Amino acid sequence: MRNNPDSARRRLIQLLGSAALLSGPAGVAQAVNTLSGFRMVQQDNVMLHFDLSEATGDASLFTLTNPDRLVIDLPDTRMAESVTPESFSQGAVKGFRFGTHESGKLRVVIDLRRPVNASFRFVARQVGQRLIVDLGVKGNPELAEYKARITEPAALRDVIVAIDAGHGGKDPGAIGQRSTREKDITLKVARRLYNRLEKQPGVKPVMIRNKDTYVALRERIRIARDKHADLFISVHADAFKRKAAKGSSVYALSLKGASSEAAAWLAEKENEADALFGDIALDGLSQDLKQTLLDLAQNSTLEASLEVGDDVLSELKKIGAVHKPSVEQANFAVLKSPDIPSVLVETAFISNLQEERKLNSPRFQETLAAAIQKGVMGYLSKRAPEGTRLYANKG
Repeated sequence: MRNNPDSARRRLIQLLGSAALLSGPAGVAQAVNTLSGFRMVQQDNVMLHFDLSEATGDASLFTLTNPDRLVIDLPDTRMAESVTPESFSQGAVKGFRFGTHESGKLRVVIDLRRPVNASFRFVARQVGQRLIVDLGVKGNPELAEYKARITEPAALRDVIVAIDAGHGGKDPGAIGQRSTREKDITLKVARRLYNRLEKQPGVKPVMIRNKDTYVALRERIRIARDKHADLFISVHADAFKRKAAKGSSVYALSLKGASSEAAAWLAEKENEADALFGDIALDGLSQDLKQTLLDLAQNSTLEASLEVGDDVLSELKKIGAVHKPSVEQANFAVLKSPDIPSVLVETAFISNLQEERKLNSPRFQETLAAAIQKGVMGYLSKRAPEGTRLYANKG
């Protein structure tokens, strides 16, 4: 099972110290549920409300004496990061505290001033569920409702797909035998892909360029990162010195050598438009540590890139010939973002006269866009990033 596409970004940010720790303590199993909100309501009875990110419907309660306590166990659950133990000066509840077991179980302990006869039930929410615990003791309506200082769940967001139309402006890309410019074909296909993804619930496409302008390779990745892209799809039209070469191809980054002569040749040609670059500023760190950080992020991202590439290539096989039966790898500069799964789609060989004609056909452009869209959605149906609507709606 491959890593979640967010994992590389999270680990890189953690190690750079630019965000809060996202994982639990060492040795603790990774939880699948999050206790993201807690409140105590003083009405006829004292009620405790626990907001959970997943609708598991699973909890166990028991009481202890000397001193009086109510214990609530939630399997495969973690507490939101900002919560701290609390105490109260009056009422049946003295305070609460929590701890995580190695099994991933979250234990919440409610310290009491008197014995309780607690009962509980689950109530569905728009996202996840709420555990309502009735302590069975009278509350004090005059006391203000207490709401724990726990981070409320962030609003679910769309998956952001960056669409990169290759070349542009002063860089025409490859030129076909009938003078078709690659930059024009890529923009047309990219726009069609944008229109298709825009209609997908839970997906927000963004264009790296939407007109005939030159965008440097480093700038393309910067734009994608500024847009908080979850996926990066670069659209191109293949060219090779052998004019008979034909078929679609999908590429992911290679951290070593290219997977074929054509892949190596193509990467060299694409990279001529811009110098290779250091993608993330890691000033002040030793070279070994820099490499360790980038390897940690990029190896995880590369697995996700290969997986989305597989899904896109599978769809392209349904509409025509493919140049290679599997995702190829080469050292494309535009795929070098260490934290965004990225693939480069060569729609067809513009250097092949027959395929050049097809690339100029609006119908074929739409067919290509549909295949890429289906591949992207197939990948997201399995690997949507956490916190997105697609992830919340899985299963």
